[in-house]
Amino acid sequence: MRHIPNARQIPPPKKEETMQAPDAPLTPAERRRSLVAVIACISVVGMGLGVSIPLLALMMERNGVPASIIGLNTAMPALATFLFTPFIAGLLRRTSAISFLLACILLSALAMPAYYLFPNVWLWFPIRFLNGLAFTGLFVVSEFWINTLAEEKNRGRLIGIYGTVLSCGFASGPVMLFLVGTEGLAPFATTGALIAAAALPLLLFGRGLAPSITEKPSHAFTTFLVAAPAATMAGFVYGATETNIFNLLPIYSVRIGMTEQTAAFVLSIFAAGNILCQIPIGLWADRVNRRFVLLFCATVGLLGSLAIPFAAGSLWLFAPTLFIFGGVVAGLYTVGLTLLGERFRGANLASANAAFVMMYSTGALIAPPLSGAAMDLWDPHGLILAMAAICALYVAVAGWRYVTAPRPVLPED
Repeated sequence: MRHIPNARQIPPPKKEETMQAPDAPLTPAERRRSLVAVIACISVVGMGLGVSIPLLALMMERNGVPASIIGLNTAMPALATFLFTPFIAGLLRRTSAISFLLACILLSALAMPAYYLFPNVWLWFPIRFLNGLAFTGLFVVSEFWINTLAEEKNRGRLIGIYGTVLSCGFASGPVMLFLVGTEGLAPFATTGALIAAAALPLLLFGRGLAPSITEKPSHAFTTFLVAAPAATMAGFVYGATETNIFNLLPIYSVRIGMTEQTAAFVLSIFAAGNILCQIPIGLWADRVNRRFVLLFCATVGLLGSLAIPFAAGSLWLFAPTLFIFGGVVAGLYTVGLTLLGERFRGANLASANAAFVMMYSTGALIAPPLSGAAMDLWDPHGLILAMAAICALYVAVAGWRYVTAPRPVLPED
């Protein structure tokens, strides 16, 4: 797929960064079809994680599994991402993106009923690892795809839309649990069927439009972690925070006196902030220094996490706190991904997106076990201390990059 950059700001890609594309620029209809296909991919990821993380956490809590083991189990998708991500760009040079995405959808759809068929926490470790492989493929390829569709003047807005769809998927998970319950086959079968249905938009709208790679990136995979620390670390912090919230906040809520269904439903308040704030943050990031937006989001994340214990005693305070916290912290995902699209092209962009996803999953891998252990040590507020420490670390990184990095040239309207 061809991406047409703003020629005033971005030089033409070098040969080693070339991405295969159709011979002619995409028509408006083709761009709309591409967006439908991308939205289908990321909806699967959001919905699958939005259901499985709180559902499995609540089931393990009900069965008396320690919070530290719950955290380790939830880290399996992140471990899969950490191990699989460096190989995705190479796989895309050998197979079509559509075939790759369809295989990921099939694997994830089969994994959901497997949780019900094998109700043993130790068997859930390999099942969750395989499901994590599928989510990783969907994440990396769909993010690469959306970044190739964007132009510099609207990159933040378009990725904000993409992030909003992801958040809608997350929000649908707790809502589904609220409607169908957390027991029996129903939540697993329903989620598996909806994931499988996402293959239809890919087949109907995505054929011939998905990006492909024929050249190797001009830099080693790990180079992107050093070359764009503010962007890639944003993925780390958001992955850690989001996974902590969806995995351990239901347990935190139950331990402060909420029912299980209410504990699952409060996640929708966090997700609602994600949904409603990402497009405005993306629009803002198209008009100002994107590193400043990252610093702002990190600061609000730090203050919001510290405010949770003080607001948790009243749902009327807890709800708006989670809404603002969730909405602004989600900007780390949107703006971090936008910053990568601003800096890289072609095969380099695919590798940079893979590095971003790997950092997201590294945060998701490290944070739940540490936060679960912190909850065991300081029940239940150790979760809050762990999240605040992660946000504080990123405030330092984002502040350093905002002060020291060259000022970007803002796109023209």
